[in-house]
Amino acid sequence: MFIFIFQTIWLFIDDFAGKGLDIVIIGKFFFFMMPSLTEKVLPLTVILASILTFGTLAENYEFAAMKASGISLQRSMLSLIIFMVLLGGVTFYFANSVIPASEQKIYNMRRNIAKVKPAAAIEKGVFSDFEGMSIKVDEKYGEKDRFLKNVIIHQKTAANVNSTVIKAKTGELISSEDSELIQLVLRDGHDYRDMDKSKSTEKRKYPFTNTDFEIYRMNIEIPEMEQDLEEENVSNREKMKNVSRLIKDMDSIEDDNRRIVQAFSKNIVYRMGGFIPLTPKDTAVTKKNGIAS
Repeated sequence: MFIFIFQTIWLFIDDFAGKGLDIVIIGKFFFFMMPSLTEKVLPLTVILASILTFGTLAENYEFAAMKASGISLQRSMLSLIIFMVLLGGVTFYFANSVIPASEQKIYNMRRNIAKVKPAAAIEKGVFSDFEGMSIKVDEKYGEKDRFLKNVIIHQKTAANVNSTVIKAKTGELISSEDSELIQLVLRDGHDYRDMDKSKSTEKRKYPFTNTDFEIYRMNIEIPEMEQDLEEENVSNREKMKNVSRLIKDMDSIEDDNRRIVQAFSKNIVYRMGGFIPLTPKDTAVTKKNGIAS
């Protein structure tokens, strides 16, 4: 367990360093990490304990003594089988109820900690999510990592649709202790923005706009330092769901996939001209023509 705890500390040390967090918040974070660590440690503990126990019994010829006394292997293993069944039930309940709740606490706490100082939350090589945008940089350098290299920004609309992509060769983070905003200054880049057209023909002609810029300034809002770091706003991640919620999501995904496949198949059939509906013939007119002829 201690090995996994120290590994967790090294994995998340960047999330806490330089944030000015209270020791109570850090302690709560690692306390919420305990259930997920227990899930990893328990199987290894059971295997190790089983190897040591049965190794000791075999070394002291206890199995031979049991067999000589007329005790069958099934009878000698009965208590162990009952214990493993009970342990499996408790472990399933633990994984189905406690671990999803702890994962929800951990995710929201990390999300709130990252909001405290967005400048420190920008990691190189990966996309860092903020309110309404995602930022990726290839390199951070200079004093307090304020200078950025090869910046890519995806801005999203209110409907969570990626509508704008900004690319810049360099960037700089400018902040002030008296301001709640951090300014991101981009240099030598391009701005790709989707055009909001009502007609599809106009959208085909002009799908997006491309703008070159030398300097582009944008502000990122910094939440207040006194915000509740334990506030839970996200509860729909996969690790936060128990068996019943996963089954419900599987049914919803299956219905959505079936509806998408049916709509796609219907569209393809209509485009290819297959299964053209036939107009019903009027039998009365046909009989009348036949008699007239």
